[in-house]
Amino acid sequence: MFTSGGARRSDIEGLRVMTVTARQFFSAASAPIDPAEECKFFASLKMRNGTFKLTRPSRFADLEAVVGSVIGGRSKSLRQVLDVGASIGSTTVELAEFLSALGASPQVIGTDLFVEAHLVELAPGFRILSDADGWPLQYDVAGLPVRAWIRRLDYFTMAIAPRHLAVALLRPRLRRMIAEARTMPVRMASRALAGRNIELVENDILVPTPSFVGRFDFIRAANILNTGYFPADQLNTAISNIRSYCRGPGAFVLILRSRGSMHDGTLFELDAEGGFHVRARVGAGSEIEPLVLNNEQGAAGRP
Repeated sequence: MFTSGGARRSDIEGLRVMTVTARQFFSAASAPIDPAEECKFFASLKMRNGTFKLTRPSRFADLEAVVGSVIGGRSKSLRQVLDVGASIGSTTVELAEFLSALGASPQVIGTDLFVEAHLVELAPGFRILSDADGWPLQYDVAGLPVRAWIRRLDYFTMAIAPRHLAVALLRPRLRRMIAEARTMPVRMASRALAGRNIELVENDILVPTPSFVGRFDFIRAANILNTGYFPADQLNTAISNIRSYCRGPGAFVLILRSRGSMHDGTLFELDAEGGFHVRARVGAGSEIEPLVLNNEQGAAGRP
């Protein structure tokens, strides 16, 4: 349940082959789809920050037991929940179901850096799926899916030059067509979100969001706030933003990282002085636990 977020190249060995074209995938938006096939499609898309839309829906009894034992008695007070780095939102659905099983019925907001996308037809038989800024995510050539990202082998086969050139030439045109509304807007979101009290929105955890301030009773950040993604200064910025998003003393924050079948995380609770203290640990605990406990903004509010 508690895994989500993007993934870098090392996490997706074996997912090199594109599955279907974006047009085929999104045109069947109302049809049932195997969650594994959905994940496979999104995992083949590389975002412009170097991450892939990889998510692994699964349940972990050890995590549920630890978190549930702490928050279970206060579950009905969890009215607003934030899931940071939710990828396509499939694990956000599992988080909502877990909280529901504890007796909570919150509104849940999942965030990811890349949610909005566009299908653009540049010529008959040639379409591109791009992000909101015109970055190509997939080429569709006569109904055949072609990856837009560069792999290691491209450096040896000399395919890197034409791929770089394609992005440089196409991106300005894609941006222009998006601005002129000559595209088909789509969302990189799981179909499992349909009909649920869950909203998936684009958001950058490093940029303060005024509408989030003082709002949430429970915040999860899974597989995003770690030293593999961010340096310490950016992690401190993210932690400060998360603190500001907490409703107040008693709000819970779960920070977690998964490595294969191993899960390390810490459940924090916001105290009356504006700092965090540890309520529970899973595995070895979060690798950024010291940063959370010693974050400057929180420390400044304590004697």
